[in-house]
Amino acid sequence: MHETIERVSEYYKRVNHWQNRRSIRVLPDQVRLQVTVPSCSHCVTCQRRVREFQEILAQKPDVICQWRTLNDGAYWVFFNRKEDQDPIQLLRDILEVSIT
Repeated sequence: MHETIERVSEYYKRVNHWQNRRSIRVLPDQVRLQVTVPSCSHCVTCQRRVREFQEILAQKPDVICQWRTLNDGAYWVFFNRKEDQDPIQLLRDILEVSIT
C-alpha cells in the first residue's frame, strides 16, 4: 500500500490590508485561503468578510470552490488550480483582492 504525501507550502499574507495576516496553503492542485481568524470566526468583521467573498463568488458561477471550517475553528475557502498557475494571482483574480 502506497501512502500519498501531500506537498503543502504555506504563506502568511496580508489580504486587503486586514489587520491580521491570513494563511494561504498551496498544494499542487489547490490553493486554500484562511478567511477568518481561528479564535474570531464568529465576530462581525470576520462574518462580513465571508459574506463579501460569497457575494463575489456568486457572480462567478464558473468558479468552483469549497468552504470549510478546520479544526482550529478558522473558516477557509479552497479553489482548484492547475499546477502551473500562480496561486496568489489566482486568489487575487477570483476574489478581487489585494494580497501582499
